[in-house]
Amino acid sequence: MEFGELLKQFLLDLQRLFRYKIVNSELTLPQILLITCIPDDGIDMTSLAQQLGVDNSTLTRLVDVLIKRNWVEKSKDEHDKRITMLKLTYNGQEVQESVEERIDLFGDTVYNSIPIEDRDEVKEILSTFHWTLSKMLLKSD
Repeated sequence: MEFGELLKQFLLDLQRLFRYKIVNSELTLPQILLITCIPDDGIDMTSLAQQLGVDNSTLTRLVDVLIKRNWVEKSKDEHDKRITMLKLTYNGQEVQESVEERIDLFGDTVYNSIPIEDRDEVKEILSTFHWTLSKMLLKSD
């Protein structure tokens, strides 16, 4: 299997596992990714769209659903009114914590299914892989 094909399969398998293990009836996978990417002190819409790799219009539609559920609130930046900031509400923080607990549990399950003697090596390889992807993203901006 070529490396590109392996990457595609890895992405598909990971998305499918997230849907089975993390997604529930309240949240879709894109909503989970969105809600887990909002830091405690908030984030501007453009930065979040870039982080998620979606257009601003796509992000707006996703955010509107979370606003209706009272999980996210929008506000204008204090210094630059052109910038729209997002912040989790109290309910949104509870949802985020719940999702992150499920992600951690899923991660522990995967990690514990790796033979003990290979765990550190796999974790190191995944860290290197993540670093490589991060550098590629920085170069593409």
